[in-house]
Amino acid sequence: MPGTVNRRAVRWLRGQLPELVAAGAISSENAASIERHYASVETRSNFGFVILATVGAALVGAGIILLIAHNWNDLSRAARTIIAFIPLLLAQALVAFVLLRRNDSRAWREAVAVFDVAALATAISLVSQTYQVQGTFDDFMRIWMILSIPIVYLLRTTLGAIVYVVGAVVWLFDLWSFFGTPESPNFFWIFLLLVIPYLLICYRRNRESSETAALAMVVALASIIALGATADFAKSDLGPFSFAGLMTVIYLCGLRFLPRTDQRLSALAIIGGIGIGVVAIVLSFQSAWHMGHDFNWAGRSFPQNVALAIELIFPIVAVVLSGWDLMQRRARFSIVAAAAPVVAAVTWATVKICNAPGGHVLPADCSFVGAAVFNIYALWLGIDILGRGIGSNSIARANFGLVLIAALAMARFFDSDLSFVTRGLGFILVGAGFLVANVLLFKQRATA
Repeated sequence: MPGTVNRRAVRWLRGQLPELVAAGAISSENAASIERHYASVETRSNFGFVILATVGAALVGAGIILLIAHNWNDLSRAARTIIAFIPLLLAQALVAFVLLRRNDSRAWREAVAVFDVAALATAISLVSQTYQVQGTFDDFMRIWMILSIPIVYLLRTTLGAIVYVVGAVVWLFDLWSFFGTPESPNFFWIFLLLVIPYLLICYRRNRESSETAALAMVVALASIIALGATADFAKSDLGPFSFAGLMTVIYLCGLRFLPRTDQRLSALAIIGGIGIGVVAIVLSFQSAWHMGHDFNWAGRSFPQNVALAIELIFPIVAVVLSGWDLMQRRARFSIVAAAAPVVAAVTWATVKICNAPGGHVLPADCSFVGAAVFNIYALWLGIDILGRGIGSNSIARANFGLVLIAALAMARFFDSDLSFVTRGLGFILVGAGFLVANVLLFKQRATA
């Protein structure tokens, strides 16, 4: 069992492998196989200890802060300054110790990284309070994030990278005001770009590891949140097009860069696939195509134009990724799902031209055209996923296709003027589809 392996004995054995290969006792291929086996065992056995060590480091840091806060008002300004830097200096000493003596221990690196980040925040806040440095929470978070990112690379800490991305999202939420004057969220994308090289390092080191998948999912979810703020700030009505592109990029990256050996999808691809389905259902409502912004280059600020460029990046990347795989004849993705940004682009352009001043080709508002197109697309996507699920003998994938069709039917239940009889018949057909598809899948598995 992986949990019963003696880690000290494993390290000794891995140290003996070069001598055994040199002596001809084992081949280099056997040594590489042994190295891979015990590397994966050590990673699995250390995961619980890494979590416990990280939580312990966080609790120690919180305890130190509480002890200092108890007598804070009775201390002089010089004493406060010294105390503010003591945790940070201790953290730097631990960093040096880990790099020199415990560099191979993931638990030590993760725990010290969390303690170092907490000590950095403590020093910034205490010095600011002692000398009454004026600033906002946005300023504090921005400085903290910029100073924390080197710790991620120095200690090779995946948990630290995840905490860094979460902190950037907290900064974005605090910066963004839904009731006041919106500020530019563009700096968030710089925060996110700073952690991408570490994600690539994790991918090159072990693309099948749980830490690589976890960090990729956190980055994907943070991108979805940030794109919402970016689209709102850009005020270009490109949100449908941009979100379809981002979800497609996530879906394609999950299939291309984090593939599984079995027929199941990676977690990143599942997030992207669900995102494409959600976008299709949202865009099937007519209200989603009410274009409220008159695009005018002269009246736009430079940050808004940057936000517009960010919106356009994701659909372009999605088309390039899918087109490249199609040209290489190695596409493993659903062509219907990958077509989401193209369908959104064509629909957006049609609705925009139709609703332009003097551009009405129909007497009514053309937003219903966009809704109609995505009703058809969502139904097509659901049928495609259902067929792929039945073809691959995947109950989960087939049921997701049926859930998408059911969600479309539910959306039309609240969004159309259909009679109750028509709606009832529609739900009966969808329910019957669930039953028939599952019966076919279970029979297929029984005979396989």
